[in-house]
Amino acid sequence: MLYEGMQRAVESMSYLVKVQEIMTNNLANASTTGYKQDVTVVGNFGDLLQKNMKSIELTGMDNSAEVVVNDNPTLAIKQKTSFAKGNLARTDMEFDFALDGNGFFAVSTPNGVRYTRNGSFTVDSEGVLKTKDGAVVLGQKGPIKIKDAKFEVKEDGSIFVNNQFVDKLMVVDFQDYGALVKEGATYFKLSRDVQPIEPNTRVLQGFLETSNVNPIKEMVNMVNVLRSFEMSQKVLQSQDEQMKKHIEQVSRMR
Repeated sequence: MLYEGMQRAVESMSYLVKVQEIMTNNLANASTTGYKQDVTVVGNFGDLLQKNMKSIELTGMDNSAEVVVNDNPTLAIKQKTSFAKGNLARTDMEFDFALDGNGFFAVSTPNGVRYTRNGSFTVDSEGVLKTKDGAVVLGQKGPIKIKDAKFEVKEDGSIFVNNQFVDKLMVVDFQDYGALVKEGATYFKLSRDVQPIEPNTRVLQGFLETSNVNPIKEMVNMVNVLRSFEMSQKVLQSQDEQMKKHIEQVSRMR
């Protein structure tokens, strides 16, 4: 019984450390355009952990892919992403875009096509529309070129250069977000073959979508995590002291 109590306390502390790591990353990306908050879920955790976690608010989870983030067979810790929408911030910059609705911009990276809500784009020396880290923004015809020209994008994603239609932004959505796995801060890749669906969204030029992290709520959660960790630590210390007393009693009986 003592060993079981110690094991539950250790499992609780292990989980809370992982929760804190993920919350820290969320806070670090609270100002990252298009960032989607991560949360954790667990399987097979003890009554102590369940009691400790009651004060920690983990909201906004969607049916996103689960990523196992530990190898403990008795405590399966998984990470999920919230696809709740961030706020729309007006920038009036011609290469800034936000999606008012569901869906993702498709971009070409060295690792293949990736999907993102981060519409902070730029143009390289050859006039190719790219993300700030160099991924090529895809239109339905491929890369989009706009060098030295008047550039406008309509709400349906249609691209006009010098008032002439040239292409349409490749904006896609998926029926099951469980196939999407986060790669880096704002990219998602498909973990299995799924067919994209027509997005129900508007493309807004001159806007960006902010992170969906609520910094104040995340800070409150971190405080609760710390308190829960301290509780588990005290339980572990108490169980350890009882174990020592038990060993001493057994030794005297000999």
